[in-house]
Amino acid sequence: MTQPTPRKPVPYRFAAMAILCTWCRARPGQLCTNQRQTQDRRRDVHTTRAIDWIRVMSTRCPERICQAPAGQPCTLHPNVHQARILAANTPTTTTP
Repeated sequence: MTQPTPRKPVPYRFAAMAILCTWCRARPGQLCTNQRQTQDRRRDVHTTRAIDWIRVMSTRCPERICQAPAGQPCTLHPNVHQARILAANTPTTTTP
């Protein structure tokens, strides 16, 4: 009996689409929309989403099964692990 071959995840049009947009509330994988949420932004994503994406990608994924280093995408799917998003948004304390 043959096993079905697993499909590779399709990359998003923009890498920042892997996380939630805090400006228009577009979910991961969805395009950003205008203020009334009636029209998709097809050329780019909102600046806040791009900044959040940079912040998330500058942290290492703390998920045990992933452990993707900073600057590398999570290994299992095109979305970013929730633990990595939380780690990026958690302020760290600095010692003098």
